[in-house]
Amino acid sequence: MARPEKFSADTILDGAAQAILAHGRTATMSQIAHSSGAPVGSVYYRFSSRDELLIRLWIRSVQHFQQGFIAASSEGPAPDAVVATALNIPRFCREHPADAMALTLYRHADLLHSAPPPLRAAVSTVNDDVRAAVKNLARRRYTAVDERRMSLLDAAIRQCPYGLVRPFIGTSVPQWVDDAVAASARAIAALGD
Repeated sequence: MARPEKFSADTILDGAAQAILAHGRTATMSQIAHSSGAPVGSVYYRFSSRDELLIRLWIRSVQHFQQGFIAASSEGPAPDAVVATALNIPRFCREHPADAMALTLYRHADLLHSAPPPLRAAVSTVNDDVRAAVKNLARRRYTAVDERRMSLLDAAIRQCPYGLVRPFIGTSVPQWVDDAVAASARAIAALGD
């Protein structure tokens, strides 16, 4: 009979997220081990390198974020869904500060080329469901979808909200950010009407 798992991959990833929140992107394996309560050897048993651990943390954080983003994009009338989708960004950053900080570790475009081979498939497909949800929202929001409208929608639900919340990631996200996100999302999306 196998021994029960004492330090799961998720436990170590949770510790890594907390270490990143506390120490920034330079958190060491020792700090990650300390945050997860696991010996350094257990961390290396689960993850072959710091890069692998942090990329897996990034992927998990992206997937966690995307759950709310996708759900918001499909609920209610399309104009309201645009605002709800945009508001998912400050809400997520406020409710999950460690995951929000982990999302800043990498850029998707960079990881497509630099991720270790065993992680490339996960990195390359991590945004597939979000892309489909955004296309669906665009079809619901506009009578006809073209490149301009897709760009406007992207600015409304992703670029502007992220730009507004970015300075506060890892700290307290002020409530006024939600008002600014809602107003900008509504106004930018309306430019496609």
